[in-house]
Amino acid sequence: MIGAIFVPRSIIFHPYLVIETPGGVRLTFLQTGRSRQSDCEIATATIADAIQASCRECRVVTQQCLTTLDSAQKLMLSADALEVPSARLPVGVVTYAAADPEIALAACRESERQAVTGRSPAKVACYPPGTARALSIPRNQLVDSTQIGISLLVLIIAALSSGIACYLIVRYDNLHAHLSHDHMGTGPQKFHAVPTPRVGGLSLLIGMLVTAAVLPTTQPRFAVEEFSYLLLASLPAFAGGIAEDLTKKVGVMPRLLLTMLAAAIAAWLLGAALERLDVSGIDALLRWSPVGIVFTVFAVSGVANAINIIDGYNGLAGGYAVIALTAIAWVAAQVGDIFLVTSALTMIGALLGFLFWNYPKGRIFLGDGGAYLIGFWLAELSVLLVVRHPEVSPWFPLLLMVYPIFETLFSIYRRTFRGGRLPGQPDAHHLHQLIYKRVLRAFVGTRNPALMTRRNSMVAVQIWGLSIFCAVPAIVFWRQTSWLMIFTLAFCVFYLWIYRRITRWRTPAWLIRHKHSQNR
Repeated sequence: MIGAIFVPRSIIFHPYLVIETPGGVRLTFLQTGRSRQSDCEIATATIADAIQASCRECRVVTQQCLTTLDSAQKLMLSADALEVPSARLPVGVVTYAAADPEIALAACRESERQAVTGRSPAKVACYPPGTARALSIPRNQLVDSTQIGISLLVLIIAALSSGIACYLIVRYDNLHAHLSHDHMGTGPQKFHAVPTPRVGGLSLLIGMLVTAAVLPTTQPRFAVEEFSYLLLASLPAFAGGIAEDLTKKVGVMPRLLLTMLAAAIAAWLLGAALERLDVSGIDALLRWSPVGIVFTVFAVSGVANAINIIDGYNGLAGGYAVIALTAIAWVAAQVGDIFLVTSALTMIGALLGFLFWNYPKGRIFLGDGGAYLIGFWLAELSVLLVVRHPEVSPWFPLLLMVYPIFETLFSIYRRTFRGGRLPGQPDAHHLHQLIYKRVLRAFVGTRNPALMTRRNSMVAVQIWGLSIFCAVPAIVFWRQTSWLMIFTLAFCVFYLWIYRRITRWRTPAWLIRHKHSQNR
């Protein structure tokens, strides 16, 4: 028997109106998206009623809810300059066009003047043609304190669920050790002291499943639906990783293909397909849907694999993900996206529950299942934040994730062009591994499991510092592509500099942690 399940795709509705005035000025209103069509229809009707109440001779040419935006409409919501006068509204933009450009500009400035005197139906700020425009998010657009409180409750639920799951896995590891244990010395990237369960990804999934069951009582219906779609889409990526954790026989390519499948499902269910990188030429290609979807699928699988690559020491990948997700949650709150806030905080909670058992003692590892799940979640939240909110620069998430991404790209270059090996062949020359071997000189040569584990856990602190170095400017400049590009380039230069210094045994003194006296 062959069955089929149809799952409706999540859609964002943008209020859109075109109005003609008696003076020959055409006003085009475009607002930020709504998750429900009814909310969008109410918004368009409110604008039309307000305009016609103040100008009875004005004519509504177009009144609709857009589910997709063309390049010109996306430009309206961005901070870039327009060729016509425009005014920034509390929740969108209005442009002014006329046969005589001076008349259009005069109408724009009159709207601003009326806003100052309190006679305008909406507060506006006029920008002449060719002028960069501020992207102000009004207070009523922010996720309010009640929603934040509920989201924090969701975080706590996810943390408790994940932590309890980890306890059960660790407590009864004798029942599954033959499948789940990661043994020492079985590869160039193994640096732990005792056999350890590597199925921590199960605890993350359990934490999010429990949260998904609770969400209907705490969050709006649309946020619950979208969270469910994202969780459903993540399952193929998780399945490929957990299968490798249990069998040790699933290669890199099958895992990448399953992650690509997960990204394709997310593109279908949630519209998670990039159409811009704020790079001329590339954006023109990405606007063609097939190219945008293919690019997104490869990018998401690449990020998931990158998180798996940096998952080498206690707390490293988990702590990095908490930092990145916190930044994503903060920006999502600024643009009023409760779904993305909830999704980020849920994963943060699940990670905190896991880290309680993973850091610093390393009693359970993420495994490939956890790493691919985290990587997929990070990548998809980043894509959705950029797709749903044109005011967010695509370089914001890129700066947040530049460390694992650049680590992966540099490793491919190092192995292929300098080492003459296959790019997927594992080695012990990643930055975090060099930090362990050449920077952390405490407890070198010890055979004491407790001291070996302590040295292992010290690596994460160094990498967390790198992550914070990226997260802080990303949060500050989340709308300003030029600054984000500069900081991204600065990180890449710093990475190459510090990598070169460490490989040549010229590590800066301020990085070195010296050998302790009790190291045996």
